[in-house]
Amino acid sequence: MDAPDPRAIPPLPALLAFERAATQLSFRRAARDLSLSPSAISHQIRGLEQQFGTKLFVRGARSVRLTADGERYLAKVSAALATLQEASRDMLRQRGEASGELWISSLPFFTSAVLLPALPEFKRSHPQLTLRIEATHQYADFNGSRVDVAIRYGREHAAGLKVEPLVQVKGLPVCTPAMVKAGLRSPADLSREVLIHVTTQPRAWPAWLKEAGLPHLAPRGHLWLDSVPAMLEAAEHGLGVALAMAPLIKARPGFGKRLVAPFAFEAAHHETIYLVSRTEQARDRRIAAVRRWIADAVARAS
Repeated sequence: MDAPDPRAIPPLPALLAFERAATQLSFRRAARDLSLSPSAISHQIRGLEQQFGTKLFVRGARSVRLTADGERYLAKVSAALATLQEASRDMLRQRGEASGELWISSLPFFTSAVLLPALPEFKRSHPQLTLRIEATHQYADFNGSRVDVAIRYGREHAAGLKVEPLVQVKGLPVCTPAMVKAGLRSPADLSREVLIHVTTQPRAWPAWLKEAGLPHLAPRGHLWLDSVPAMLEAAEHGLGVALAMAPLIKARPGFGKRLVAPFAFEAAHHETIYLVSRTEQARDRRIAAVRRWIADAVARAS
């Protein structure tokens, strides 16, 4: 067999950008999937079009669609990427099973409130397995990383992934007992307080206030932090009122003492936290053990 001509094979980033944009029919959604900017996706695709001397997309004001050449190329690129992906997964799977390691990508608050307290039990039950836990708000990349299990918000369907609901969570304002004694007794009293936000959840407080019938409430100030654990720590220091996740907040050490819920109003809106794994690993005993451990940990934390 002749050796492949590297000049005829476009760079992998360009092929990934094309496949995502062609599958989603959106440069914006492709950019989100690949953690790039829409302009970067557009640049990669223009490079392919220049290399081949043909248009792959018809670009509209608000949408894109594939040309006939683009459709033919997508079919072959998708098959080639699927082959590469499966080969890579086999290698990672073999390495992971041989080393006894399992990688978990988890939301920071879920990690600190649910996983870490339950970790000693897991080590006792499965001493042969080593967990590597990454606490992050970023969606796990099951295609390009070694992650085996992910904990995340939102059920975005993706080929080859098994998505299972773990727990429903609602926003619950929390603060120090001293703030309650100072007069924080009802949602309207939040106008005298500083609201603590998480930068990745900018709509959390506005949505909660709207449900409480206070869409135009203007608080005394705002404090923005980069994670839920940092937000809760700031609330414990009396820097303002945080919007915690009920019922998981109950598992936080010191809840009911250092942090309390100042009023009884409970919003109806909820979000779901999901456990995500690869469909092909459904019978992997390591994944099954971690799935049972996480479900038990959630039940205790709730």
